[in-house]
Amino acid sequence: MKWPQKGRFVTEPGQALPGFIVFEGIDGAGTTTQTRLLVDRLTDAGVTAHLTNEPTNRPIGLLAREILAGTVPAPPDSVAHVFAADRADHVAGSDGILSLLESGTTVVCDRYKYSSLAYQGLDAGLELVSLLNDRFPDPELLIFVDLPAEVGEERLAQRDRRDIYENMSFQERVRRRYTEILEELPPWVTLVTVDGTRPAQEVSEKIWEAVESTSILRA
Repeated sequence: MKWPQKGRFVTEPGQALPGFIVFEGIDGAGTTTQTRLLVDRLTDAGVTAHLTNEPTNRPIGLLAREILAGTVPAPPDSVAHVFAADRADHVAGSDGILSLLESGTTVVCDRYKYSSLAYQGLDAGLELVSLLNDRFPDPELLIFVDLPAEVGEERLAQRDRRDIYENMSFQERVRRRYTEILEELPPWVTLVTVDGTRPAQEVSEKIWEAVESTSILRA
């Protein structure tokens, strides 16, 4: 595998980053739970694994979190740029995704560029968001935890606070956009869709089956 230069990000056509696993889904889908379960299981299997997420806890990511919380207002175009800037730092910054992968660590990421396409793409336009994110490398494995928006709404109702995207009508649009995006994935990305309405442990087993089909456990 020829690793991308950290300032360029993009891998050669037909390639994905080996050992890079991404989880996506609407709010309430359970991606946070499933990423944690997977990292625990990888560790138990003797795989060096690192759990990360977006927005990050880096300075730009903290700004993105403030925007999501509604405490820092920003127009849609600015939101798209902030998330892309956080992702650039996440990919190639100190101890970022590329550095971890180069060291032989499997990276499991809760949300990535597909979230920007699904969420910010609705408000800022898919053309702009694609332009900002096309440079970022693809994962080896993409897990989409599918969940009807009404079920997500029931789960979100149990939270003390919601972010600016967490309403059912918007989440329905996000789910439809995810469907469109995932249909256009390049062939070198392995996509696995799991039913987020099922019990967490059952979903975890399906995800583990997908991981077993990759090179991660054979490395």
